[in-house]
Amino acid sequence: MPRRAGSGDVAGAAPWWDAAFGPAYLLVYPHRDDAEAERNADGVLAALRRGARAFGTNARVRDLGCGDGRYARALAARGCRVTGVDVSETLLAEARRRSPGLPGTPTYVRADMRALPFAAQFDGVVSLFTSFGYFDDPSDDARVLGEVARVLRPDGAFVLDFLHAPVVRATLVPSSVEERRGVRLHVTRRVDDVAPGGPYVRKTIRLETVAGGDPVGVVEERVRLHPPAALDAMLAAAGLEPEGAPASDLRGSPFDPATSPRFVRVARRVATGRTRGSGT
Repeated sequence: MPRRAGSGDVAGAAPWWDAAFGPAYLLVYPHRDDAEAERNADGVLAALRRGARAFGTNARVRDLGCGDGRYARALAARGCRVTGVDVSETLLAEARRRSPGLPGTPTYVRADMRALPFAAQFDGVVSLFTSFGYFDDPSDDARVLGEVARVLRPDGAFVLDFLHAPVVRATLVPSSVEERRGVRLHVTRRVDDVAPGGPYVRKTIRLETVAGGDPVGVVEERVRLHPPAALDAMLAAAGLEPEGAPASDLRGSPFDPATSPRFVRVARRVATGRTRGSGT
């Protein structure tokens, strides 16, 4: 992703995702795997079909923030023509390594989600596992949604899987220790209401080997806490009309404002008028 001023907490510093979405990601999130994608892929497809006016066989889908391609592969196996987009060279290389030999193997592209190298060519776009809310400037989040609208065909569908900010605030676990594949993770979490552009939820993960306690590295993650009403307003402003009721997971479970940890929203790209960032 091209560097720009303000992409980190310290002026001129590398953005936090450079480390978080490098090799450490595969150690921190090994459970975000193909089995998880298989459990949820039919629900993702159902949401896309519910949002789009027409979403048939061989529909073109863009997986925004595709990581190692687990959902891109699952959707491709179900007949979609998938383009995975991510900023991380490491995760895209892993996606390509894991993807050959599938019918309709996904295509993977490295790009900045604020300036996508596509035209209005997709029937659906998905943003899964909180692949949104990363930038210092809140207007960049709106810019991302404008790009989603721009690359969707009229009446195409967008599925946004995001954290549910009020429940995250109420239930955040300040610290935990977890072990995954021989690595111990010391995790601390906090809500930051002070930093410019916030509020944010911040996570610091210190990794060490289980066997010897040797340090592996430290990664920081940070996501802006957009509440549901703000997300709906941002979607509408970008030309993405929210459709129906939100869900609490990718399988379409009913959304409970008091308890749901996730906010899954389906929106349709409006067919008339101009959308922000669009040349149509």
